[in-house]
Amino acid sequence: MKKKGWKTAELRNAMMVTTFFFLWLAIFFGETVEETLAFTLIFSFGILHGANDLEILRRKGWPDRKLKSGRNMLIAYVGFVILSALLFYLIPMLALVIFISFSAYHFGEQHWIRRQGKHLPLQKLLFFTYGLVVLFLLFYSHADEVSEVILGITGVSVPTIWFGRVLLVSLGLFVVILCTNFFRSQLVRYALREFLLLGLFFLVFNTASLLWAFAIYFVVWHSIPSLADQLRLLYGTISLKSGLQYVKSSAVYWVGALVTLAVAFLVLKDSEFGYLPLFFSFLAAITFPHVLVITRLYGQGENE
Repeated sequence: MKKKGWKTAELRNAMMVTTFFFLWLAIFFGETVEETLAFTLIFSFGILHGANDLEILRRKGWPDRKLKSGRNMLIAYVGFVILSALLFYLIPMLALVIFISFSAYHFGEQHWIRRQGKHLPLQKLLFFTYGLVVLFLLFYSHADEVSEVILGITGVSVPTIWFGRVLLVSLGLFVVILCTNFFRSQLVRYALREFLLLGLFFLVFNTASLLWAFAIYFVVWHSIPSLADQLRLLYGTISLKSGLQYVKSSAVYWVGALVTLAVAFLVLKDSEFGYLPLFFSFLAAITFPHVLVITRLYGQGENE
């Protein structure tokens, strides 16, 4: 148990140091450099952390036994991604709301699951509200640009004032839920650290460009810890060997996702859609099935 805790603490310290280093880059380099670094991190660690879903389903159990063969799982999973993309094309505003909700829960779940354990209703609300706080902290910090991205995806102009309002409501709910857990768990031990961390996110989000700020959170504070969790639950340890196993089993889907995005960009590069709306729509399409798979993985991990 001590060895496992030491690894967790070491990873957290590395994440903190990396965040301050990336914050320094945001101060001394321009937006072009930031966007290049952001896409590099997102297309490597960011996409990779969600590229091993089929291996997770194979090892931890596909919900429908009739679809458990490798080919059937691949067809079903890719079909889910395609349906998600169609939802963005047919009903973009609804798809965006679902994407933000899924992402909020997913970010919060990954952040709190190792300290929470079971998926009780109140704990699920904690996951969701925490994720909303992080997302709308980012949206509020880049309100005008986020509003333009939403307009590009949905055709709807969202008043920037709403980002602040949703942030305040989410933060209030998060604090209430955290206080409700006061006598039921040891969550209070983490309260001060979590609010200091949110303060750090606020600093990063208001210093870096939108894409670089998103990349810092998405890669450093979500993708890398998620990769660590997946290595523990799939292979029992975090090591070079387990990391190489992970890359090997996820390589096809990882490369396929990058090729698909590249083709979409080449086809739509001269359209009025814009590269940021295209990028976030693509990210949303691959997020929906990934969130369901990881929730299943964490749920089974509790009982092992």
